[in-house]
Amino acid sequence: MPLTVERRAGDGPAVRIIPLGGLKEIGKNTWVFEMDDEIMLLDGGLSFPDDSMPGVNIVLPNITYLRENKEKIKGMIVTHGHEDHIGGIAFMLKQFEIPVIHGPRLAMALLEDKLKEAGVLNRTELRRVAPRDVVRVGSKFFVEFIRNTHSMADSFTVAINSPAGLVIHSGD
Repeated sequence: MPLTVERRAGDGPAVRIIPLGGLKEIGKNTWVFEMDDEIMLLDGGLSFPDDSMPGVNIVLPNITYLRENKEKIKGMIVTHGHEDHIGGIAFMLKQFEIPVIHGPRLAMALLEDKLKEAGVLNRTELRRVAPRDVVRVGSKFFVEFIRNTHSMADSFTVAINSPAGLVIHSGD
C-alpha cells in the first residue's frame, strides 16, 4: 500500500487520502479519497515507459486496492485532460464500474472518445462541469471546480469538502 494520509478536523471523522500514482513521480496521477464506506477517485492517469522498459507502451498505477474495494467507489473527479490524468480510466472501467465521472468539457470529450474506443462508455456516466460548479460524490464529498492556469486548456483546481474538513488539490 502506498503512503496513506488521514486528515481529521479536530476530534471529528477522518478522510484517508491514498496516492496510487503521481506522488514523487511524473505520471499515473490517481488519488483515492476515502471516508467510511465511500471512495471518491481524483483523476486516473498513466505514464510512459523509460528506456529501461523495451516493449512496454504504457505504465498504469497499481489499482489492486480499488478492485478490492470496488463496491465503495461512488465517483471520480477529473481535473484536466492530460494523459497522465485520464489515460488510465478506460483500463479501470474494464475491471470495475465508476458510477459517475465529473470533469471539464474538454477532458470529458477526450475521455468519451477513449471510452468508446475501449468499449466501456456504458460503465460510467460522464458529466461536464463549469467553473464554480459544485458536485456531490456519494454522501461524503462535495467538490467545487476552480479555474486555474495550466498548459492544458479547461483545467481545474478542486476544493474537496467532507465532514473531515477541506482539501485543496491543484490538479497537478
